[in-house]
Amino acid sequence: MNRKIRIFLTAFIALSIAGLVIVIFLHRSPKNVLKVSLKDSKIEVKIDKFHYSGNKEGRVEWVLDADTARRTEGGDLIVLDKLKLVFYTKSGRPYTLTAKEGRYRESTEEIEVEKDVKVESDEGYRMETDSLRYSVNSRVLSTDARVVITSKDMDVTGVGLRSDVDKGRIILQKNIKAVFRSAAI
Repeated sequence: MNRKIRIFLTAFIALSIAGLVIVIFLHRSPKNVLKVSLKDSKIEVKIDKFHYSGNKEGRVEWVLDADTARRTEGGDLIVLDKLKLVFYTKSGRPYTLTAKEGRYRESTEEIEVEKDVKVESDEGYRMETDSLRYSVNSRVLSTDARVVITSKDMDVTGVGLRSDVDKGRIILQKNIKAVFRSAAI
């Protein structure tokens, strides 16, 4: 009789643990959710917590994160919400770009962003604009919109910008105004 009770208790405990594991597994919320919905007779894929990066010659050149990413079947356009793009110069210096909305076109490797666009460096430089393009291949930032660049030593505004990431060169196109706060500049 003692042996039957032990077998029963062992089986009961094993089944209880198995049941608990199944309940935890079924009620656990995944971090990356793949949602598929039918819309206008095209399949749209939506990915929450999107993460994508580009490497060249064994070195990370850029990292793209977004709250959500949507892509339609057959297209090479990925629409992004609340995104953060960190791109690196050849020397490894990071620049962080944030925006509310963006698009990444895989065929041309271009990222276009808009709404509350900011680019910040680890040296304290900050650029703000309404829209911006980043070409992964040529590593160039550009916009036709108004640009404000600030640091502890200066404020610069202008309309239109072209910036070569690796050369550290920024060219403002027109209506340029600058205020310098330091005699060292």
